[in-house]
Amino acid sequence: MARTAPVADADTIAVLGGDLLREVFLHLPTPADLLRAALACKPFIHAARSARFLRRFRRRHPSACPLLLGCFVHRPSEDRCREDPSPLLLPAPLPAAARRVVEGGDFALSFLPDRGSSGPDPWRVLDSRSGRPLLWDRASAEQPVADPWKVLDCRNGRLLLRNRVSGELAVADPLTRRWASLPAPPAERPVGYGLVTDDGCSSVFQAFCLSEDGGGSSGLRALVLSSSELRWADAAVLAGQYNLEDSRVMQANGSLYWKLKGGERMVALNTATMAFSLLELPDFARQFSFDVIEKGDDDAGGLYLLTMLGCCIEVWGGWDDGSGVLTWTLVDKSVRFQRAMAEMIGSPQFYRHGLVVIAVVAGVVFLRNKDRLLSIDLETMKLRMLVRKDECPSALMYPYTMAWPPSCLNPTEQGNVRLTTSYDDNKVLCRGNEEEGIQSSIRWLRRNQLCLNV
Repeated sequence: MARTAPVADADTIAVLGGDLLREVFLHLPTPADLLRAALACKPFIHAARSARFLRRFRRRHPSACPLLLGCFVHRPSEDRCREDPSPLLLPAPLPAAARRVVEGGDFALSFLPDRGSSGPDPWRVLDSRSGRPLLWDRASAEQPVADPWKVLDCRNGRLLLRNRVSGELAVADPLTRRWASLPAPPAERPVGYGLVTDDGCSSVFQAFCLSEDGGGSSGLRALVLSSSELRWADAAVLAGQYNLEDSRVMQANGSLYWKLKGGERMVALNTATMAFSLLELPDFARQFSFDVIEKGDDDAGGLYLLTMLGCCIEVWGGWDDGSGVLTWTLVDKSVRFQRAMAEMIGSPQFYRHGLVVIAVVAGVVFLRNKDRLLSIDLETMKLRMLVRKDECPSALMYPYTMAWPPSCLNPTEQGNVRLTTSYDDNKVLCRGNEEEGIQSSIRWLRRNQLCLNV
C-alpha cells in the first residue's frame, strides 16, 4: 500500500488560516516571542499584522506589552529642579539591552526646534513710509523662554507638547528623536488636551483639544487632528458649563476622560463615535484621585477605576443600569501598604500629604506623596521609591513606554506595508513594497530583540 505523501509545511500553514494562527499567537508568552514567530515566514507575518489582533495581544499581556521604560519627568520653568532644567527619564528596572535603548534617546527634547520668545517671526512692523517698513526685533527686547515646550500628554512612546510662545503643538518620540509639527488649534480657550495612539498601529495618532468657546456659555467643544491629515476639525459639542481646572486627561477603551471640579462627575469623549457623555462617579472620587484602566477584552463592557483608599489599591467597576446611569461596585482590593509606605516615606510626611494616583501603565501604579514618586507593580505588589523628597518639586510625571506595536508589525493597507519614517516635514508615514517591509522587520528584530526579551 503506497504511503500518502506528507503535506508540505507551506500547505499546512495555508490550511491553518490567519484567524487560527492569530489565536495561537495570542498565547505566546512575550512580545519577543511574537516577533520571532511573525518573522518565521510570510503567512505568519501577514497574520500578525492585524490591528485587532495586536490590540488583543496587548490586553492579554498588560505588564509586558508595551514595555515600561520609566517615568518621564518634566519640570516646569517656574520651579526648577537642581541646576538642570531639562526633562529626564527615571528608568524602570531594565535589562542591559533595554537600558542602552533608553540611553540612546533624547529625553531632554533637544531635537525639538527652539522657537524662542518671539515665535517663528521675530520681526514686528511698527510703521511704513514710502514702501519702507520700520521693523522691531522682538528678540532683542524679550528674554528667551528657557522651557519653550509644555508636555500635555504622553501615550505609547509619544509626547504631545505645546509651544508656550507660538501655541503650535508637536507629537514627539524621544527614542527616535522624530517629531511632527501640528498647527495651533482654532480654539478660543483651550482647557484640555489628549493624545490617542493606536495600539494596533504605532504610526497612527490623533490629537484632541477641548475648548470653552464664548466664555464657556457655548459649552465644551472638542477638536480633533489626525496624523493622516494634520488639520483640525470639529468633533463634538457638549452643552453646559464645566470646570476642568487641574484635570488630567485619562484614557481607556478608546475614550478620553476628564474629571470635573468637585469629583462628582467626569466628561467622557468616545474617540470612535466622537460623542460626549457625562458620567456620575462613585463617592470616593470627591476626595481621592484615580485613573481609568482597561480590564478584560474589548467587548467586556464596564468602566474601571483604580484608586488608593486606606493604603489599599482598589478597583471599582461601573456598569450601565439600563437608564444611562452607572452603578459602581468594588471588584478588587489589594493588601495594605500602610506599614511599608510609612517606613519608606516616614510616618508624619506620609499621613500629612497622602497619596495621589498619577497613572496606571503597563501593570504598574504610579503614586505621588508631595515631592516623592512611588510605584507598585500590580503583579508582584512590589513597592518602589522612584523620586525622593526635594529632588523634583512640582514636576509633571508621565509613565513612558516603548511604542506598541513595533514598526515591523504595523498593519498593512491595500497590500502595502506601513513603515514609520521621520516626522520631519510632517511625513508621518511612508509605504514600501512587501519584501522591503519584511527585510526591514528582520533588521528591526535583530536590533531590538534583546531589549524586548524581558
